[in-house]
Amino acid sequence: MQIMAIIGLKKKGQADLHPLVKYNHWGRQIYFILATMPLFSILNQRDLPIHFYLIFIVQILLWPHIAYLIAYFSNDPRKTEIQFNMHFDNLSLAIWLPICLFNPMICLFFLIGSSTSAMIAGGIPLFVTTTAAMISGCILGGMIFGFHFSHLTTFSTIIWTGIGILGSIFFMLFSFVRGNQIIILTRKELKEQKAILDKELEEAASYVKTMLPQAIRNGPVQIDWKFIPSAELGGDAFGYQWLDDDHFAIYLLDVSGHGVGAALLSVSVLNVLRSQSLADTDFKSPDQVLERLNMAFQGEKHNDMFFTIWYGVYRKSSRKLTYASGGHPPALLFSGSDVGNSEATLLRTPCYVIGGMPEITYEKRECTVGENDKLYIFSDGVYEVEKSDGSMWRFKEFTEFMTQNRTDGRSALENLYRHASYLNRLDDFEDDFTIVEVFFS
Repeated sequence: MQIMAIIGLKKKGQADLHPLVKYNHWGRQIYFILATMPLFSILNQRDLPIHFYLIFIVQILLWPHIAYLIAYFSNDPRKTEIQFNMHFDNLSLAIWLPICLFNPMICLFFLIGSSTSAMIAGGIPLFVTTTAAMISGCILGGMIFGFHFSHLTTFSTIIWTGIGILGSIFFMLFSFVRGNQIIILTRKELKEQKAILDKELEEAASYVKTMLPQAIRNGPVQIDWKFIPSAELGGDAFGYQWLDDDHFAIYLLDVSGHGVGAALLSVSVLNVLRSQSLADTDFKSPDQVLERLNMAFQGEKHNDMFFTIWYGVYRKSSRKLTYASGGHPPALLFSGSDVGNSEATLLRTPCYVIGGMPEITYEKRECTVGENDKLYIFSDGVYEVEKSDGSMWRFKEFTEFMTQNRTDGRSALENLYRHASYLNRLDDFEDDFTIVEVFFS
């Protein structure tokens, strides 16, 4: 470890490494130490020059730390450890087998150490490839030092090799047990973190729901809605209010992404619209509202998040509905005079999402609303539903369903939700399910 201190590795970095890298680092040092005595015993029998001893000593001192550094500075330490370091272990050690005259005890020691570590780290595929690396090392060593074989083994070689085999097996089993303990602890921590995150998402969803307005059952404008947060909580929110005695505003927005951040941004936008706190803004003019929102909520200042929105203002005295949209799905307007037969009128203005680009000019349009007409404003989560066969429920199919849905005596919103749930066949939707129904009496 002195080498690590000289190079200046930080302890913080060691904690970030995969357990396999750290255990292999210690395993190499122990394995090489265990291999020293039986190998030296063979070298002593052959009366080889001193430089063979020095080369092996340098190898056992340096390679474990070099392998550690290679994994440490790689993008994927575990992958580097398996694909390079463990194969080089076998290649470099196997070069010594021809020097040891392919002594059966040394061969057995190397094979047991290699196979045990490979099976623990990567199973049979890794065992096969590391064994191939060992065979390559034998061939390379044989080409350098010659292919000479000797089955003669001294008592000291047997003793030291036996100690090495038992020691290496013990350490590998210890690493396997310890590694499994770490995996179990990691899974436990992940479960605890997921439970905390789920609780935060549930609290955020509850908070968003408290910000939504109550349904309106009586009056010239009657409203009902359905809001089902997704498992990861999206960024849907909506609102409506009387701006004065004659003008009624309706809006629905969908923030990009999921999680608490998206929910917080949607609530912030909702508060701005509900309190009418955008400076120099006529909230009866949908295009002006969207332009001011785009200026106030640029994505680069809000964690690169943007949102789509549909904003409309109904004038009771003239029965005119003025609206504008920014990257949002069109609202559906159904005539109350021809229930079940008329096609939906799509209300949208083609323009960019809010927060995507500064200084965007938005367009507004106007239509006349008849008696008993119904308006549906929604996010894409109500129709972008993946069916059980893997295909998506298309927007055209959704509008056709809503046309027929209006002939049913039950709640159209509840029918839609049941149908989407039937198509999805899952407990939760991937995105928020949000739709608002407006009835003009």
